[in-house]
Amino acid sequence: MHGQPPEKVQQRLARMRAGFCALLLILLLGVTAMLAVGGRPDPAGPWLSLDGPWRFKAGDVPGGAEPATDDSNWDRITLVSRPGSHDEDVGIPGYLDGWRAQGHADLQGYGWYRRPVTWPAGDFVLVGPPATDDGYEMFWNGRPLGGAGLLPGPNASATRPFMARLPHASAEQPALLAIRAFMQPGLGRDLHSGGLRTVPVLAPAADGEALYQAQWRRTIAGYVVDAAEPVAMWVLAILAWVMAPALARPGFARWAAAALVATGGVRVGNAVIAWTDLLSLPTLLWLNGLVWAPFAKLAWALAWNQWCDGRDRRFVSAAAFAAWAVLIAGELAHAKPLAGAGRAIFAACLLATALRILRHGGHKPLALASMVLTATGLFAADLSALGIPGIWFPFNIGVSRSQFALGLVLPLLAFAILRGPSEAVRPAARRSAP
Repeated sequence: MHGQPPEKVQQRLARMRAGFCALLLILLLGVTAMLAVGGRPDPAGPWLSLDGPWRFKAGDVPGGAEPATDDSNWDRITLVSRPGSHDEDVGIPGYLDGWRAQGHADLQGYGWYRRPVTWPAGDFVLVGPPATDDGYEMFWNGRPLGGAGLLPGPNASATRPFMARLPHASAEQPALLAIRAFMQPGLGRDLHSGGLRTVPVLAPAADGEALYQAQWRRTIAGYVVDAAEPVAMWVLAILAWVMAPALARPGFARWAAAALVATGGVRVGNAVIAWTDLLSLPTLLWLNGLVWAPFAKLAWALAWNQWCDGRDRRFVSAAAFAAWAVLIAGELAHAKPLAGAGRAIFAACLLATALRILRHGGHKPLALASMVLTATGLFAADLSALGIPGIWFPFNIGVSRSQFALGLVLPLLAFAILRGPSEAVRPAARRSAP
């Protein structure tokens, strides 16, 4: 590529930037359409929302699913959501308080719910609760129906829509619905967490299927940004790595490519765990806390440190590696102050680099705007702790501050990274000029 005339390299880079921006436009249109479809209200139907009074028992109760089990001494709890309530992540309607707000503030692990249900005649389905902390199994008259999450065991993942067909009933009769829920211990939940956060629905088969499909559309829309942004990040990372020798800042391009891969890893895990059982919640937290997020911070700090020359780059690089080690140690030791110190050092590295770019760097508006947006995505929890709003609901679907910031920075990064020819090519071109 060094043998190509500078004009040819510039034209190739311009085509890459244009192609990447076209990809971003396609992804934006697709994401917007999915948000609009997923945010529609649930279809109206002749179904029975199973809210109201339930029997509840803390712990994993033997025989909890059997109709013959005596539950007269179980707690009585009421599952009723406030009008207009929804969760603060996806926007799932009918959100309600979990068992921690129902008299079991310290409960982690298993809990059982039971209630009698009138089993209508005909073909009916049971649409499971689309939001639960963190997984569940349903039983109909003692018969297992399935559920969501990776039960049994301590690896429950985020839940998703579920539907089970009930046996055909020739006449109306009583039945017992039992739900065994599991909340992953040790995750620092709030006082509203635990067990069912929405209620199941009993519906005629056709109406239940329509509701189930609407819930899936909402679930896909809730995490479609987390799937689309990594695609764009990884495409840009490939372009940056392949073209690095011909770029004006090859060191910046290579570290930015590594940072984009890691940042995409942080985001895509949310979609994987919401849509599939391929990841458990503990595995996702381990990957993000010890692998993707710390390396993303390190790679971005080193990338921006390559933007302009100077001996002080060595100090920032050393500080960034120290911050990475401190952050990893804090996560491994579950020491929040130590992890916070690591993030603070990273922030100081980025601030020092920004000041150097402001004094000596080229393309200052492009570089500084890109730095601010990437930092907004990197330090989401710290910004939330400062009271900065973390999520908005366009089309009634939650889109986070980090998703907005990373979406806005991608076109800027395409122009920041794919600039060339390199400084090594330009002098040669000048020498050969008449």
